Amino acid sequence: MNYNSVILNQGAGLGDLIYIQSIAMDLIKRGIGCSIVAQDIYLPIEKHFPHVTFIDKSNFPKEYDDNQERIVNNVRIIPMRFSDSLCQVPYRDCMKSKYMLVGMDWTKWKDDCHVERDKEAEDRLFYDVLGLKDGEIYTVVSDKFHTGGKKTRPIHASADKIVCVDFIDGFTHIDWLKVYQNATEIHAVSSSNIYLFELFDIKCPIHLYVRKPM
Repeated sequence: MNYNSVILNQGAGLGDLIYIQSIAMDLIKRGIGCSIVAQDIYLPIEKHFPHVTFIDKSNFPKEYDDNQERIVNNVRIIPMRFSDSLCQVPYRDCMKSKYMLVGMDWTKWKDDCHVERDKEAEDRLFYDVLGLKDGEIYTVVSDKFHTGGKKTRPIHASADKIVCVDFIDGFTHIDWLKVYQNATEIHAVSSSNIYLFELFDIKCPIHLYVRKPM
């Protein structure tokens, strides 16, 4: 092996960055350092994955659009963001292809996906910012998707109190876990949130909506 660390060139979105954490952990367990390229809007999630170094996409200009795997200065650069085309699979299998690209079983994506929660931030968001109370009945609506929530899928939920998931300075989407876990019901467009729903215990009913337009 003529490299001692790996850079996973992913970029976006949040769901992808969560989904490939087991790839990162596999490398780390084998004694190989791992960094992940991400867009600046997602860099704050580094606090949830302290075992990985996140690299700002803007500091990776030349290699970001390179769809070929390369070894540069003993660093293996894996073009994760191009995995579907490199593996020659349809776009619907783009997530599976990230694991195919490195010879791993995609069905094991949750096994080593360890998310470190920021309970202090979760409490501040829940009590101070959103003004929620323990035991309160409320419905969560998460209607934004695409990088930075650029797109919205209209969701009409009927409830006395609705809490809308949004981008709030100082908090990550993962910091919304307390809000999700204490909700009475969740209505969400299928986006990065589905990985949180898979990883964490959500007891209330979850209604998922297709992303339209894509």
